[in-house]
Amino acid sequence: MRPLEAGDPESVGDGRYRLVGRLGQGGMGVVYLGRSRSGRAVAVKVVRPELGTDPEFLRRFAQEVAAARRVGGFHTAPVVDADPEGRPAWLVTAYVPGPTLRTVIDHVGALPEDTLSVLAAGLAEALEAIHRAGVVHRDLKPANIVVAEDGPRVIDFGIARALDGSTALTRTGLQVGTPGYLAPEQLTGGAITPAVDMFALGVVLCQAAGGSPFGEAASSAAWLYRVVHEEPDLSAVPAALRGPVGACLAKDPARRPTPTAFIDSLTVHHPADEGWLPDAATLLLATVPQVPQVPATVAAATTEVTPEPVLVTEPEPVPVPQPETTPTQLPEPEPEPQPVPEPAPEPEHPTRPLDTDTTADTDPGTGTGRRRGVALAAALVVCAAVVAGVVVWQPWDRHRAEGNNGGGGKASAGSSTPSPAALPTAPLLVRQDTAPGWPGKCHGVIAERPAATDTPRRLLADSSGPGDCDMLPQWAPDRASFAFTRRNSEGTAVWTAKADGSGARRITSIAGGRVSWSPDGTRLAVLRVSDGVQQLYEVTVADRSVRRLTHSATRVEDPAWSPDGRSIAICLEAGPGNMQIHLVDPSAPESEPRQVTRLPHTAVDPVWSPDGKTFAYTAGTDRSPAKGDIRLVSVDGTGDRPLVTTSAHEMDPAWSADGRWVAFVRGPYATPAIYAVRADGTGERRLTTGTLPEGHPAWR
Repeated sequence: MRPLEAGDPESVGDGRYRLVGRLGQGGMGVVYLGRSRSGRAVAVKVVRPELGTDPEFLRRFAQEVAAARRVGGFHTAPVVDADPEGRPAWLVTAYVPGPTLRTVIDHVGALPEDTLSVLAAGLAEALEAIHRAGVVHRDLKPANIVVAEDGPRVIDFGIARALDGSTALTRTGLQVGTPGYLAPEQLTGGAITPAVDMFALGVVLCQAAGGSPFGEAASSAAWLYRVVHEEPDLSAVPAALRGPVGACLAKDPARRPTPTAFIDSLTVHHPADEGWLPDAATLLLATVPQVPQVPATVAAATTEVTPEPVLVTEPEPVPVPQPETTPTQLPEPEPEPQPVPEPAPEPEHPTRPLDTDTTADTDPGTGTGRRRGVALAAALVVCAAVVAGVVVWQPWDRHRAEGNNGGGGKASAGSSTPSPAALPTAPLLVRQDTAPGWPGKCHGVIAERPAATDTPRRLLADSSGPGDCDMLPQWAPDRASFAFTRRNSEGTAVWTAKADGSGARRITSIAGGRVSWSPDGTRLAVLRVSDGVQQLYEVTVADRSVRRLTHSATRVEDPAWSPDGRSIAICLEAGPGNMQIHLVDPSAPESEPRQVTRLPHTAVDPVWSPDGKTFAYTAGTDRSPAKGDIRLVSVDGTGDRPLVTTSAHEMDPAWSADGRWVAFVRGPYATPAIYAVRADGTGERRLTTGTLPEGHPAWR
């Protein structure tokens, strides 16, 4: 740890965290050791001033902080507080005392098999938690792994992604990356998926075993060629771990195991004395001060906090060298360039701050500090790329990497694996219960929940009165207004309001239930009772005229207008008590509804994907054996498949505007919470925060 410098803040969070020393510095900012008001040690990352004025960076930073705060697990250093809108922006993580794995490897050398197995399982559990929260670490390396007494801890997960697309960096031609741990698809401009973390895990474990899977010169032309085209050298990895580690290093990201599958393939050996480190590493761990007490003077050469990922200049994209079909024509790698001499070691000085974007290592033989500078890494990478003709860095194109289809991401050119879709930044409308009692007693209000913050904003405060129950909000197609159902002493009606909640206007009385906008935003599909049976009606918003669309013998529920306006999905009884999804043609009210789902139990709450090809819906009820689940089915009734199936009760799905996420409600009717999951079933996370129950999400 280094002393604070002139210009460093003394605290963040209005004094909640007092800063006592510098732990490291990197591309995003400075990491400080801090203390909470109770005296607990924390790590505080403060964003660089130039990034704090970049709107694109701040938007991404807020999004990544929100995702990172949902990461849990035993093997991560969790985010415990943050202010993405602060000046400067900052975040706080738990402080884990201990050396990094980089320091352990440099001082101890190859780790024994038992230690490697515990390390492998712990890192995989950390990645499992990180990926479950919808985060891709993107910079897993020994310097981002802290070795603690009870196992490894992964730090800096996901936050580096905020640097992608930052105008403060891209206008200077910079991009995030760390030579030596990049997967083939990162070198060739492919999609960034959780599989890149599994590749980095394979490299880390090889290094911890005393080997180097693709050679030592991590930025040479030969190294780049080997990563993309040649099989890794696993000779240093113990035989029992060689298979799992080799699977992580597969060229095709689709062939790499998930963290869960990787853990299942391991045989973990826990030493009988409960210690997992060799004696030399345990002694090294003991030299690290657990909670430094005198920040101006305490310094430990073995204590590291990782810098940010190395920022390197992007070369012009050129074709990646590909093996020819004939073995004899396989191009040989270019000779490695002559090594660039490293700067002469500088004498250690306890008060000298760390250089930006460098990692301080100690040579075990001489004890002399060894600097790995950014300029050197950048020069080597650029030079190697030019010599070898390999694309080393390519700007992350959000539209190319994430895609815009309705199925969870779009593969980049040359990649068979879709990029994981980021959680949309568009806010949801939700029903928030301000008092218990739902559904018998309704205290619902409409709130707007931003995706990147924890605090929903209540709407309609000026128009609602005592006893009003507001629920089932639905954004208009242009998102300039929304519709909702209001129940009070005067009955139940559909209302509309502007996006900010102003201008609330009663449209017409309805029987209740959800409503749905026509694609042109001029009409609403609503439910009204006729001759004792609940039917589907169409109401024109401008003049409040009403037209009946169904003449069913049984009640109609849950209308949902198709994106092309040609159909409205409804739920009708296909048998006694067995509601199923049907389609009606609003232009032909007398036509027979067409059945879509054919489940042995209830299918309700249909919502169209934005491309009009798929329904998300609720299967079952809270009274069914499996409770409610969220399922997907094609509009023609084929391909019915589960999306979310747990022992809890799920209901009320809602698509994001890009069709790659589905929000839904989980929990008992009285205490619901909103969750979201990608359309491919990955990345589930809870969106509801605080203690107030939330339901009826609407994303578009």
